[in-house]
Amino acid sequence: MKTRLIFLLLLIACYSCGTNKSVSDAEKDKIKGEVKEVANAMFKGCEEANFDIAVESFLDSPDFVYIYNGVSLNYKGVADGIKPLFNALLNQEVTIIDEKYVFLDKLTVIYTTNCKFLENYKDGHSTLSDPMVVQVTFKKIDNKWKAINGVESSVRQNVKNSGSLEGLNQVELWKKFLGTWKGEVAKDTFSIFTARPFGTGMEGTFKIVTKGKTVNEGKTLNGYEKKSDKFIEADGQSGSGINVYAYWFTSANTCEGIPIAYISNPENAVLRWTFEFKSPDMYVVTTIENNKPIKTENYYREK
Repeated sequence: MKTRLIFLLLLIACYSCGTNKSVSDAEKDKIKGEVKEVANAMFKGCEEANFDIAVESFLDSPDFVYIYNGVSLNYKGVADGIKPLFNALLNQEVTIIDEKYVFLDKLTVIYTTNCKFLENYKDGHSTLSDPMVVQVTFKKIDNKWKAINGVESSVRQNVKNSGSLEGLNQVELWKKFLGTWKGEVAKDTFSIFTARPFGTGMEGTFKIVTKGKTVNEGKTLNGYEKKSDKFIEADGQSGSGINVYAYWFTSANTCEGIPIAYISNPENAVLRWTFEFKSPDMYVVTTIENNKPIKTENYYREK
C-alpha cells in the first residue's frame, strides 16, 4: 500500500511539473498584452451590440462552457440564448474598473475584470449591471487565444436610457396606422381593420374573413401613455376577453409590440411583433415567439 502511495505522489508531482511550468515576468507582460487585445475586442463587440465580434474568441467546442445568469451554456447555447438579447440592444457602455490575470501556464490564462455594463435597448429602456464581474479562461490554440470557459455575475437595475429614442414623436408616427388595412393571414383568410383618430390615439374595428364570410370580429382602443412613451392598446373580440398590449416606434418606419405584462422588461417577452412600413400604403408585420420569427404578414391600405 505504501509503495502505491509513493507512486501516486510521484505521478502527481511529475504531472504538475509538466503542466505548471513557470512563466517569467517578461513572458507575463507579453501574454497580458495579447490577452488584453482579445478581451478588448470582446468588449468592443458588446458596446456595438455586435454578437459576432463579441464571441469571436469563443472556442466552438463541446467542452466550451459559459455561465450566464445562473445558467450553464455550451457554445450553441450561447448563440441560441444570448444572441437574441444582442438583437434587442441599441448599444452598450462598458466601464472597466480593474483587471487581473492568473497564469496557469504559458498557454492558459484566467482573465478577470470588475466592471460596469450599461445596456441601452431599442425599445427605449436601459439596465445597469453594477457591480459586475466577468471571468474568462483563455487558452492559446493554433497560435490564437481562445475563450474556453467564461462566467459573469452582476447586480442589475433599470436606469434612464442614455441612448434613448429621443426625437421620435410617437403620437405623430402612430398616425401611420390610420385608415383601412387588409392582410392575408392564411389561405383564403384575411384580416381587415379600420382605425380612426381618437384622443392621442385611435379607435378601430377589425374582422377575420374566410372566403367572404366574417368568422370573427372585434374592437380596439389605444392611446399614448407619456410615462412609458408607448401606446397602450386594449382589444376585445367575439368569444374572448380583453387583451392589452404596448407598442412603440423604434425608428421612423419600424414599430414593436408586446403583451402589456412585459412592459417593464420587453427583452424577456416570449411573444412580440415587429412592424416595418415599406411605404405609406404597405407594411410587414412579423410575429416572434421565444425569439424566433414564426409568421410574416403583409398589410395593404384599402383607403
